[in-house]
Amino acid sequence: MEKNKTSRYLKYAIGEIVLVVIGILIALSINTWHENNKSKKEASFQLSKLRDNLKSDKAQLKTAIANDSLFIENLVLCVKVLSNEVVVTKEEFYDSFQYLSELITFNPIKGTFEGLMSSGKIELINNQKLLDALFSYYNASEYKGWDSSSRDYSRNVIIPYLLGFDHITNGDKKDFIQFDISKFTIPSKSIEDYKNDLFLLNGLRFKIQLFEGQKTAYKELIKVIDALIESIDIELMK
Repeated sequence: MEKNKTSRYLKYAIGEIVLVVIGILIALSINTWHENNKSKKEASFQLSKLRDNLKSDKAQLKTAIANDSLFIENLVLCVKVLSNEVVVTKEEFYDSFQYLSELITFNPIKGTFEGLMSSGKIELINNQKLLDALFSYYNASEYKGWDSSSRDYSRNVIIPYLLGFDHITNGDKKDFIQFDISKFTIPSKSIEDYKNDLFLLNGLRFKIQLFEGQKTAYKELIKVIDALIESIDIELMK
């Protein structure tokens, strides 16, 4: 009888152990599922933020491309005036000529991506192809070359030269102090003076090339953004 009792207790104990192990496994599975679900929600949240940042970048690039086109159009007109293809007044000429010293730059919104990098949450994105594409986009350098070339050329070459060549007007900046150029002993240059200055003609040509190169780089960057947004949308639907 004692032997049967012991056998029964042993079976009971083993059953209790099995139930405890099963309970632990179920608890671990639930916890794992909860953590995975939490990570998936966080990944979706971060991907949505990245997508919003990319859409803002695209809007910024479209505006920059439109400005590039505007500046190119005006500077081409100046070249045509200097080559006697078009006849305009000095005021009309300068309205377009002032774009020679203008700058256009693109500054992508990196807050979300840099936050993911610094916090280690970048691992939430488990699509390696998408991750590589994001790294490539945020470390792109081609457009930066055009931006920096245009900036350096304008600040270090064009603007210093213009300051010593002719009186600089305020253009349409009505809130700025206006000066009567006729009261100065140094007369304002005529269009003929501009036509006879080879530096300005070459400067116009070079700046047009810079704006054209920048415009092309921005268009290519928009293609990259569109591909990234499409990839993110696919991830969000999983």
